[in-house]
Amino acid sequence: MKPFLSVVVPLYNEEESVDRLVASIHAAVSRIECDYEIILVDDGSTDRTWMCIERLKETTPHLKGIKFRKNFGQTAAMVAGFEHSAGQVIITMDGDLQNDPADIALLLRKMAEGYDIVSGWRKHRKDHWSRVLPSKVANWLISATTGVRLHDYGCSLKAYRADCIKAVKAYGEMHRFFPVLVSMTGARVAEIPVNHHARQFGHSKYGLNRIFKVFSDIFSIILIVKFSSLPLLGFSICAVPFFVLGFFFSILSTLSWALNWTEGKALFFIFTAGLSFMGTIHLLAMGIVSELVLGTSDLSHTQLPQITKKAVLMSSDQDNDRSSRPAV
Repeated sequence: MKPFLSVVVPLYNEEESVDRLVASIHAAVSRIECDYEIILVDDGSTDRTWMCIERLKETTPHLKGIKFRKNFGQTAAMVAGFEHSAGQVIITMDGDLQNDPADIALLLRKMAEGYDIVSGWRKHRKDHWSRVLPSKVANWLISATTGVRLHDYGCSLKAYRADCIKAVKAYGEMHRFFPVLVSMTGARVAEIPVNHHARQFGHSKYGLNRIFKVFSDIFSIILIVKFSSLPLLGFSICAVPFFVLGFFFSILSTLSWALNWTEGKALFFIFTAGLSFMGTIHLLAMGIVSELVLGTSDLSHTQLPQITKKAVLMSSDQDNDRSSRPAV
């Protein structure tokens, strides 16, 4: 029988944590009394993490292991775990023992209220301020620009309905934006406070050098959310400053020629105006091409999952049948 629950955990150089991690997940999920599987994804570790996973597989029938040949990042590890999971509900969490598997029951209880994603909120976070402060700024910015208001996008402890999250095609560091991408299909998102523990072993894989990467991903997700279905509108907005600049320099070149300003200024203004208008035309052309590409592409982050599509079609067919029946 297929399991009800799949627990996906990316790991990178966490050999000291693996045994305790699997034991704590097993203890927490066993109390829920459901069929489950644990999927550990070794993201190209250079220590003995994979050896620990293989040893545990011999004694833990619920455990699966996936090994990457090199470090591809947390998003790629999660996506691999999603692809190999069989559960109706997928739980993601970190492998450094900072997330508490006992909170899985809380996530499932909240999901039972009708939500498609339940995200954890590390309300009392046990990390250094150099990680907490940029995270708070990023969380505020994402919430304000996407409309999906969460306190803690960076918390890996989340619960997803499998048919929703498997439809998402993620890349880069997009794992923290899964709630935003899935919400574009109409999925319901909730957030609950969860426990957070200080790191016991190893060291954090995130530092100040990741801040610029995170904020570049925020910019990307804003573009996806706002303009993925209307790319011509997005490129048109970007073209407005170039058009205004070209119009401004066109006026200056006309005045320079008419009022006989210093020789050569008119040519400079004309050249600058020409470049600005060329930028405007270039952006509009890219918008038109993007609209053509959109018509033939598979934008899974803006489409309903197949199960939901079938349900909508069935509902529509039933409504049509009812409308065709004579009134009694």
